[in-house]
Amino acid sequence: MDVNVHVEYKENHIFTVHTEHSHSSFYIDKKEEGYAPLGPNPLELFLSSLAGCIGVYANNYLKRHNIGFTYLKIDSFAQFAQSSPQRLTDITVQVDTDADIGDKKDVFMRFIHNCPVHNTLLHTERVNIELK
Repeated sequence: MDVNVHVEYKENHIFTVHTEHSHSSFYIDKKEEGYAPLGPNPLELFLSSLAGCIGVYANNYLKRHNIGFTYLKIDSFAQFAQSSPQRLTDITVQVDTDADIGDKKDVFMRFIHNCPVHNTLLHTERVNIELK
């Protein structure tokens, strides 16, 4: 499956995102003083993608193994680098659940580490940026 998104400038700092696979749309925006953004900024969206992917994998594992839970929360944190190039560093993802994983914690952790967003961060050597 190819993954395609289309991002188009709308106004100010607002971009509209359209996804091909899920057929959804949302805004990427930038908070400014006196202005309530219509959506997350790109860095928040990036961390959300990682946390969301890990959440999907955690949910899949728990459901596949019939492990009940009443909550599953994923928090992601990062620091903005103090040196060039501009980037996030020290990314941390915390998974919190009341699921009784018991002695399967290592298996659960290996499973959720396999989310594609996490693997992309670890194994992508190049991102091509082209001007059409």
